[in-house]
Amino acid sequence: MRTSLQRVAFRVSRLAEFCGERELTAQTGHPSEEWPLVILKELVDNALDECEEAEISPSIAIEVSTDPAQIIITDNGRGMPCQLIKSILDYTTRTSSREAYCSPTRGAQGNALKTIVAMPFALDGARGVTMIEARKQQHRIIFEMDPVRREPKILTEISPSLVQNGSRVTVRWPESASARKPVLYKWRPPSRCSTRIWHCPAGGAANS
Repeated sequence: MRTSLQRVAFRVSRLAEFCGERELTAQTGHPSEEWPLVILKELVDNALDECEEAEISPSIAIEVSTDPAQIIITDNGRGMPCQLIKSILDYTTRTSSREAYCSPTRGAQGNALKTIVAMPFALDGARGVTMIEARKQQHRIIFEMDPVRREPKILTEISPSLVQNGSRVTVRWPESASARKPVLYKWRPPSRCSTRIWHCPAGGAANS
């Protein structure tokens, strides 16, 4: 008596596309060593777009440090609304107000903030931390994975912030990824924006 092989179709949530290094590399078009460049470019693009819409001259502060390992982008826009932050953290939808109006170098990715929030987790494998401050509130976003459903599990802690005007986004680079030697030196800020750039070596003073 011959037995036939019964194939079973397994359903896997596509939300996991934001949780792995391979998936995020496919979405961003860059390997993990270049993700700091992606973070810088996308956050500066968002800041420029916000200042254009607000019809104000952009002033963007860029801080890159290795102790602690983090990237901070601060702009002088109107401040990221709480509802927008909530929509960014909803990985069942695609959130972008500019995807259909992208320039040759800006807005092409469409879901950039979703991928940026997921990057620290994808590198660490356990958790990632990103902070968004705007309108006197700090949103501390802890990104983890539900091991059973294989879906993002996101906790948001809201506390008071001194950031009243504009927005500040802080991406914490996981210590477990510190040996990957991320590429930062190739990036240059757009000439249209006024920027301040710091690079803080471990245990040393900031170099401007």
